[in-house]
Amino acid sequence: MLTAASGLFRQRGYEGIGIAERLEKSGAARRSLYFHFPGGKEQIGAEVINGFAIRTAARFRELDESGVDLETFIVSVFKTTAKESKACEFDGSCPIAAIAAGFGVDNKLLAVAIRDCFAAWEAAIAQAARTRGMTEANAAVFASAFLASMEGAFVLSKAQRSTAPHLNASRAMQALAAALLVN
Repeated sequence: MLTAASGLFRQRGYEGIGIAERLEKSGAARRSLYFHFPGGKEQIGAEVINGFAIRTAARFRELDESGVDLETFIVSVFKTTAKESKACEFDGSCPIAAIAAGFGVDNKLLAVAIRDCFAAWEAAIAQAARTRGMTEANAAVFASAFLASMEGAFVLSKAQRSTAPHLNASRAMQALAAALLVN
């Protein structure tokens, strides 16, 4: 159910899909939905976000711990995001950005999950930058810009049906990293 929901969120955002479609895509019975997800669509969205957040933060930490330089860190992440966009034939974006763009003010559970997800990713990216010599303040700026570039690249890639936004974001982040490492 969560895998099917993640794919649908990636393609159409939070408001773009309904419960019936998620059930059909996953092959789950309606009664199992409310048994496993008594909070309905919002709970499913939050669980998709939390799972994706944990896996992606772990990937950032693994790359950091591999000891690659900051340029290689940046290139590796954006090559991966480009590959993900291409693999779904540019019909999807990051499910977190897709959900974040479409949830309402009444969706408190989603708001917390999205905030925590992005905070975890920024923390992992900032740690990688600090490990490679960036000051605390510059690492925070770098991590925020990195995350904005990564999520923006997904959106532009979907719109342009191209991996070019990921490659351009990678180049921009490499230039920013070089500028922030010397200060």
